[in-house]
Amino acid sequence: MSGLFPILRNPPVEPSWSITPEVVGIEITGRCQLSCRHCFNSSGPDNVAELPLAVLERIFDQAASWGVRSVRLSGGEPTIHRDFRAVVDACAGCGLGIALNTHGVYSRDILEYLKTAAIDQFLVSVDGLEENNDAIRGHGLFRRAVDSCRELHAAGRPVMMSCHLGECNAADASGLIRLAAEIGVDVKFSPIRPIGRAIRKLPGVMIRPETYLTVVERIARLRSVHSATKILIDFDILDDAVPDGACQRASQMSSCKAGRTMININYDGGVYPCPFFVTPEQEFSAGNVQRDDLLDVWRNSPVFAPFRKHRKSELCQDCSHYRRSCAGGCPAIAYFATGYLDGHDPTCFWAAMETGRNAV
Repeated sequence: MSGLFPILRNPPVEPSWSITPEVVGIEITGRCQLSCRHCFNSSGPDNVAELPLAVLERIFDQAASWGVRSVRLSGGEPTIHRDFRAVVDACAGCGLGIALNTHGVYSRDILEYLKTAAIDQFLVSVDGLEENNDAIRGHGLFRRAVDSCRELHAAGRPVMMSCHLGECNAADASGLIRLAAEIGVDVKFSPIRPIGRAIRKLPGVMIRPETYLTVVERIARLRSVHSATKILIDFDILDDAVPDGACQRASQMSSCKAGRTMININYDGGVYPCPFFVTPEQEFSAGNVQRDDLLDVWRNSPVFAPFRKHRKSELCQDCSHYRRSCAGGCPAIAYFATGYLDGHDPTCFWAAMETGRNAV
């Protein structure tokens, strides 16, 4: 980054951030058996970078000392870390809960282990119904991931399907909700980010606001039909009775948690505001846990300053949902689409919704 605020369009405001991170995400490995066409960090079979167990143990100790309640373990595919079971034991041994981001494609041995492992939530990637999921993730992988969801749920484990939406699979949202309800698991939808492999392998994949609006309208209707299923989505601004955690209903939140209360550690040790700001150029790398003190990086790295001092676009300021049920969208999408951290998230459908209402 060439200057302190080169990525802000609007004048900086008073900083807003936590003295210690409250949300910690760790990509423990870059390896993955898959090479999904939309992968934001381009992980795959040839990516051998991996955080050593000793480094992870130090991070867990620090996180616990800050009062962090749980960490998110991801990758790559975290279950193929060479010390995965020891990583889970070390994290749980520090009193930390574990949310596991995973592709759900396991050997029988790993699946049986996961049924009793000290993991509090499984977020299993299922990116559409069978045809669209397999076009993105690989042939036959929809059924394997869904079967894993079934078995984990049957073993009493909390499971949430995690679907990233683009123009290519948005029409599958209703079907995925019905599938999740049938299995007995929850489901979360987020837009595909225009970073990593997605910009090379899925051109034109970004979901259009009009499409996004249609999906959210369907979800608002389906919540009453499948009331036992938690259905989460970004930009959840149409339904006042959304489930707990579906949106950020905190008046003090003027943007997402990235760099303010949330920190992400990449599989090579790089420290970032969130996983979606990891780029080949590493312009958002604030330090490295393999050589730097994590708390010192959090408190003193200039990389975090723009995240803590930016305000959202005028379109957000004029929106009745902003700071009530919406924190202004994803700053990573805004940045990679507009070049500005405080730019308007182009997946926001508020303008499309208002235009439609005015035409009635």
